[in-house]
Amino acid sequence: MSHFTMSSHGYSHSVHSTAGTIATYAKKMGLQGRPDLLISLDEDVEGKVYTTFDALSGKVEITAPHSARFDEIQITLEGVVKTYVENLSATASSSRTNAIHRFLKLSMPIPESEYPQPRIAEAGRTYTFPFNFVIPDQLLPRSCSHECANEHVQQAHLQLPPSMGDRERLSSDDLAPEMSKVQYSIKAKVIRSRESDGKELVLVEGQKKLHIVPAMTEAPPLSIQPGEDEYVLSKTKTLKKGVFSGKLGKITVSAEQPNALILPAPSATKTPPTSMATVHLRFDPHEGSSQPPRLGGLTTKIKASTFFAVRPTAAIPTHRNALSQFEMNRGVYDHSVSLNSRCVESVSWTKHKSAPAYTRRNSASSSSSSDCSDSNVTPESRDGAPYYTATILVPITLPSNKTWIPTFHNCITSRIYTLDVSLTIHTPSKAVTASTVALHLPIQIAAEGTHDRRPSTAAEVAAELAEVDEYFRPRVIEVPSDGLIGNSVISTVQQSALPPSYESFGQAPRATSPSRC
Repeated sequence: MSHFTMSSHGYSHSVHSTAGTIATYAKKMGLQGRPDLLISLDEDVEGKVYTTFDALSGKVEITAPHSARFDEIQITLEGVVKTYVENLSATASSSRTNAIHRFLKLSMPIPESEYPQPRIAEAGRTYTFPFNFVIPDQLLPRSCSHECANEHVQQAHLQLPPSMGDRERLSSDDLAPEMSKVQYSIKAKVIRSRESDGKELVLVEGQKKLHIVPAMTEAPPLSIQPGEDEYVLSKTKTLKKGVFSGKLGKITVSAEQPNALILPAPSATKTPPTSMATVHLRFDPHEGSSQPPRLGGLTTKIKASTFFAVRPTAAIPTHRNALSQFEMNRGVYDHSVSLNSRCVESVSWTKHKSAPAYTRRNSASSSSSSDCSDSNVTPESRDGAPYYTATILVPITLPSNKTWIPTFHNCITSRIYTLDVSLTIHTPSKAVTASTVALHLPIQIAAEGTHDRRPSTAAEVAAELAEVDEYFRPRVIEVPSDGLIGNSVISTVQQSALPPSYESFGQAPRATSPSRC
């Protein structure tokens, strides 16, 4: 079994290039030429997607056109995030600031027996070095060494991010900006130490890019506090009968966070991920005789927000802190995709009668009300006043013309999704423009891994630990008291001096008096 060493590096504020290193040795080689290096993966095809616990087996083939001495062959599986932000300050020395976070580096050890002795590559001979990696389900803690606001943020940063922004490996747009890229690759280098000072020189290097979408389980629903503007789960709007007429009533549109959209495993049948959102409507008429308004169209869009930064993020990013005028080290890129648009005029309303004042109210109901046209506060009905409710089921299906990636949070980049639901409401008067109520719901995109080796959820891990604790729980073993000795049927039979016979088994056991137990 192969052994791997895992290492991670910190954050760099400049993009490094190996051009200078290669150029130094290239001048020395002159017309001799550089070795050819080819990396090949077993069972790899164009557009293949890898996931958690997938094996990456293959070989590196090196052919030298002329005899050349070398010291080491390095084969690694690496994951890196590259971001940049534009410098808007007039005093900035450069137009942009770059950052690199190398969060994964697995090294393949090469036995001494695999190297030629002496370490001189003969001209025209091809040397083959096999490798074998397994995509891990989590990063080491040192991959996220900066300070985090809480443990939840650090645990999110220790999950493998999906490939993002690499145009060479994608067949369709993944909604990522140029400012943020997540790249995986298998790299190979031929190293030679310089005789004068021992500095390592890269004779030749190559890489093979990978498209990795790790398994991502659905996280618990977000806890959205009142006053947050990132998401809107409920909105109340005051409707008018006409331009100069009185009020028709108030309508409240609300919804909860829908279940996550689950991307199928790469080996599974490609079916579009689906989910369902439920929109609840409540109409409180200003007068008892007023009827619910006529509904119009309902449209849904999904917005992909990609956050990027050149310094580690201590908390889950939001639009408020990313777009702050005092925050110059981070940014956000939003892109919306239309999902569905349909008419909901036929939705039926159900009439109710509000409970008396002495009836206990739900703890979630608010004690305040608002008469403004748009409000996030749910109105209260007057005692005995009628109100109407309706429910709209909103199917959610991701279009197949985009490359969707799971929701994730890395130290310097993140991807989240928002479901935008817009409902058009008509009033009796044609002179009044139709009203629109918009909700912004958080929604996650998760991903399935290999079916037979999927990552355990938090509940499954807790259950396994509980079973282990129960198994190793100390148990007290003691000698029974004198009152219990000799009172059982079994002990009576065993006290006989004679060996058991057929007649003994045929005898009825002696009953034990309950008073002696």
